[in-house]
Amino acid sequence: MIGDVRPALSVLRRQWLAVALLYCAALGAGYGLMAASGPEAQRWLLLAAVAMCVQLGVLWWALRFNHPPGGETLFPRLGLANWMTSVRGMLVSLMAGFLLGAEPLGWLAWAPAVLYMAERVIDFLDGLVARYTRRESQLGAILDMEFDGLGILIAVGLAIQYGHLPVWYWVLGLGRQLFILGLWIRRRMNWPVLDLQPSDHRRLIAGFQTGFISIVLWPLWTDQVALYLAWLFAGPLLFSFGRDWLVVSTTIDVSSAHYQRIRQQTKKMVEQWLPPCLRLVGAGLTVWLVWQAGLPWLALVATASLLLGVLGRVGAVCLAFLAAWHATQMGLQLDNGLLLFCAVAVVHLGSGRWAGWQPEEHYLHAKLGTRAEAAV
Repeated sequence: MIGDVRPALSVLRRQWLAVALLYCAALGAGYGLMAASGPEAQRWLLLAAVAMCVQLGVLWWALRFNHPPGGETLFPRLGLANWMTSVRGMLVSLMAGFLLGAEPLGWLAWAPAVLYMAERVIDFLDGLVARYTRRESQLGAILDMEFDGLGILIAVGLAIQYGHLPVWYWVLGLGRQLFILGLWIRRRMNWPVLDLQPSDHRRLIAGFQTGFISIVLWPLWTDQVALYLAWLFAGPLLFSFGRDWLVVSTTIDVSSAHYQRIRQQTKKMVEQWLPPCLRLVGAGLTVWLVWQAGLPWLALVATASLLLGVLGRVGAVCLAFLAAWHATQMGLQLDNGLLLFCAVAVVHLGSGRWAGWQPEEHYLHAKLGTRAEAAV
């Protein structure tokens, strides 16, 4: 086994060196831009370099796991998907350089948001590429988990630092780490721990959360609007973590008929009957804001999408942006605040009953990039 692994590891370590050179080039380019734009270039360089060393250390340690999830034979090369994940680590490191400093001014104010949005887009694509090229690996899973955790921690830290998120949002930023710590404590105490079952809803809520964090970093929003949105997005995530903790800690018995009955009734009410009410109220509020408060007429297109449930989540996202923009310009009021609530709720829950064409549901729930095996 050792004789088989060493040649592959040797090639992988040379590729690690190429990743390190890429990181150094990005660090040098970033320092040049920072030095030309402000006096905090050295602090940025130090923090970004520390983050890059951490990322490269994780990659070096995890090279031994560059094999399929169920196999042991090492892939001799990182593969495109792992290279993309490594770029994510680089972007997170560049974003880390903005910690512990004042909010940047001018075009540089957009840098943290753009870096995190780019990292989020690549996060979606690297898994798709890995599945399509049939190069899913344990290495990719490790890097994805570590870079996800560090990325959201840094992004939440920046948003709190800039006053766009409340300090208590640190608890959500550390949610995964706190969850793992809780499981470790339970095991150390010999208390029962159950495994979590796969869940599309958990993945969706996490995706919406990281999308929100990347957008709340935009320098467009007032603190009042950003803090209100923080409450709206915190609710589903807190519910998801809370429910999962009750399951793994055996507080609730998910196999019991009583639990299954309550769960089905709750899902039917929340996912089927509540969204049409939210769509109706949201559409009415949008029409009101168009006529009375100067919201662009284009909002009526998104209103029709929301009301009819045709690309309903897409329409809800558009209306959430319009409501946030209006609240930023005119102040957070009952009408735009309630529209924001309805739109964010539909984004999380879907269109529910009496909805039309919903192609976005396939892309939200499907594991994209998976190819059927050829028939033997």
